[in-house]
Amino acid sequence: FLFSLVTWGCYFDYLSEWNKYADQENIMPITYEEVKENPALAVKNIATFFGIPLTEEELQLVVERSSFQSMKKNSEKTHGTVGNVLFRKGRQLQGAQRWK
Repeated sequence: FLFSLVTWGCYFDYLSEWNKYADQENIMPITYEEVKENPALAVKNIATFFGIPLTEEELQLVVERSSFQSMKKNSEKTHGTVGNVLFRKGRQLQGAQRWK
């Protein structure tokens, strides 16, 4: 690891390379934590970035269909027989706790 001899290269080199582009107009950095914290705002920001107008109903539909529970429920249709392996344990907790 110290000599960057890892399968896909050094993660820090990867971040440094992408950091050069973070301020460009056609790049929208977003973190998993941001999406997790407020899915509706994240979807709205992504749609705005791509110039896709969304009604409030469409926004809520995207948020609902991209939730873990919805993806788990439809995993056999979307991912075949491996769906039940990919979507096993996700659960939403109340309060300050997050997805586990």
